[in-house]
Amino acid sequence: MGWHEVMEELEWKLGGILRGEYRPRDGIPFFRVQYPPQEERKALSEFHLLSERLKQHSWQVGCLSLTDVLRETLADMLNCPLDALHERLRKLEQERDREELQMALWGHLPERVAEKLVEKLTPFPQNSIVILLRTGALYPFVRPSALLARLENRVNCIIVLAYPSTTLGELLDTVPTSLHGGYYRGEVIYWREGG
Repeated sequence: MGWHEVMEELEWKLGGILRGEYRPRDGIPFFRVQYPPQEERKALSEFHLLSERLKQHSWQVGCLSLTDVLRETLADMLNCPLDALHERLRKLEQERDREELQMALWGHLPERVAEKLVEKLTPFPQNSIVILLRTGALYPFVRPSALLARLENRVNCIIVLAYPSTTLGELLDTVPTSLHGGYYRGEVIYWREGG
């Protein structure tokens, strides 16, 4: 088991939505695909292959790296060009207390990353699919569930969030308490081990 079953389920659901044959949970076309972190390299390959298969049906599909979104967001926040970001972050870490810097990032990054992502997703029309890759880059400052909460009702496309984790935690099914919290509407496609 593993990638074949996970991708088969995801592809069936995505195709079903686009053909009008499947209604996602809560009517929210967001999918979180959970897989073991050690599978990250294979995950990138599998999601890109899925994208190509879906495009063969003439569906609009895009892949976005959350590493790139995070880098662009930080460059905007620090008012520096992307090629100077690493040096600017290093200097900032030397100038400020590490805990103070972390608190500032925790306080601002979730909303700013969501805004940058909305900016990138807005051109994708309804019935298009965007696969968000490299989710681990956001840890520990932006929780995927909080990011998806900020995207709900703000984008028209179907979202697939590639999520490297061995557990999803209890917060996914809790009632929303805030945009910083851990609720998630949509569907989770779980990694399945064994034969």
